[in-house]
Amino acid sequence: MKHRLVELLECVCCQGQLDLSGVETRTVTCTSPEVFSCQWYCSLDRTTTIPLLERCAECRGIEIMSGDLVCRQCGHKFPIIESVPWLFVQPPGESGNLLASTVTLFSHIWTALEPSVSSGPAHIDDVEDALGESVAQGKIGLDAGSGSGNDTTILARRHPDVEVVSLDMSEGVYNTAGRTAGLANVHVVRASVLSIPLKSGLCDFGYSFGVLHHTTDPLRGLREIARVLKDGGCISLYLYEDHADNPWKAVPLRLITALRLITTRMNPRLLSGLCYLLSPFVVIAFSIPSRIFNGFERTRPLAAKMPFNFGTSLFSVHGDLVDRFGAPVEVRYNRESLVALFKACRLRDIRLAKMQTLAGWVARGIKSDT
Repeated sequence: MKHRLVELLECVCCQGQLDLSGVETRTVTCTSPEVFSCQWYCSLDRTTTIPLLERCAECRGIEIMSGDLVCRQCGHKFPIIESVPWLFVQPPGESGNLLASTVTLFSHIWTALEPSVSSGPAHIDDVEDALGESVAQGKIGLDAGSGSGNDTTILARRHPDVEVVSLDMSEGVYNTAGRTAGLANVHVVRASVLSIPLKSGLCDFGYSFGVLHHTTDPLRGLREIARVLKDGGCISLYLYEDHADNPWKAVPLRLITALRLITTRMNPRLLSGLCYLLSPFVVIAFSIPSRIFNGFERTRPLAAKMPFNFGTSLFSVHGDLVDRFGAPVEVRYNRESLVALFKACRLRDIRLAKMQTLAGWVARGIKSDT
């Protein structure tokens, strides 16, 4: 964790300012020349007098490895573990149980399965192709639900003058921290998209791929992303489609939904093993025929409608199957419900597109405070 991050954060319990306590640091080498200065509070010198740029350059080479972030207002302590701050409070009741199950599943996906699920094309490339423009806007942005950090890393390397706050609830944050080590423009935070520990009006853009539909309250999650945006800031999302108008996908989806009553209760490792065995059959039944149909003009529309038409090898849909069968919460959208979700968060200039490589919606909106 960098000292620079302290100025960007706030307490998820009371929105109070956070201070560092009992920290241990190490010196790191930054591979990028950019220097990002704080605006009103320097946590390195514990002062509101912002130091000269030379001091900021020195600060970016200091990594906080452990310690606590303590709220000035309510006194709540949030630990920093292996350089990543943990800024969340477990909700009570069923919501907390669902969150814990979701974290367990995706921690498995982003650690044990990470090489296979990150081996394909970058998700952000597909999103930008669908939108026809860059996700990154302005000087600072949020990757909400960043998994193991593949998209965060691409964003940070393509836009070295843009700071990226990479947020996820799973243990995938440590993959992200490893991938982005040495990049001065990345801040990794372990937190929930339903309670984002960033100050309101901070970011120029928000990005989230395949996350909100796995939360207990997607509306709250989108409102949180919108809250941390400046007026005029841009949100780009990927969310599941309900496929109500496509029986080729709707029928298998109903079968999967029925099976999920069992599979969501399974141990992630056992479920992963079963999905590994199932993957070749899915590829043979759907992905390969879809590829063949795509080679002929008359059958090309059918190829686009087939489920799992994105498989490239026998075990390439393994991670997708674990996601589909294992996620405790799954919410799907049609065009009308997705537009309504964006409007409920006071987002304007809404644009929707279908992804070519995965079955789902890409949606973009602009925050409007007026």
